[in-house]
Amino acid sequence: MIEAIVEQMILLKSMIIVTAVSTIILTILCFVYCRRFSWESSNMKLIGFLYDMNMSDTFVLAVCMLKLFLVVSLLFNKGRIEIVHIAFFGVLVLIYNLSRRKIKDAAVSLFNGTVIMAVLFVSNLLLSYLREVLFDIKIAAALAFLAVFLVLYAVYDVGYCILSIVDSAERRKGMKK
Repeated sequence: MIEAIVEQMILLKSMIIVTAVSTIILTILCFVYCRRFSWESSNMKLIGFLYDMNMSDTFVLAVCMLKLFLVVSLLFNKGRIEIVHIAFFGVLVLIYNLSRRKIKDAAVSLFNGTVIMAVLFVSNLLLSYLREVLFDIKIAAALAFLAVFLVLYAVYDVGYCILSIVDSAERRKGMKK
């Protein structure tokens, strides 16, 4: 049993590496961007966004970023999309939906997650076809466009998550006044 779990975690090693590298890069970018504090500068928006987040918003943002990192890591996975990747993405979508507690956000996230999982499944089928049946340049080009769509859609999903967090922070501020 433990061996099976370890084998599945080994399949997620590219996601772990992408997450670690991306987190380090994002941290460095935040430090550089917010290095000089000024009330008139544009870095106030980033500082204000990070400062206004409560623990549940931080958790939701982390889940959204994990979804993005999983999708990006699949591009570096040498064309291997396993069921564990799709299942892990589905678990992240469920965690996001349970933590948001808003019907509209949950519906949009569920739709986005379903689209991304469907694209991952279709990509897996196309990759299997290219490897095992026939390599066709048209299918390979379609797969490349599908990968670009997948990354852009995952970035859109994170953007929607950030807008949802900003909206909930504005509502909290409105309630306090």
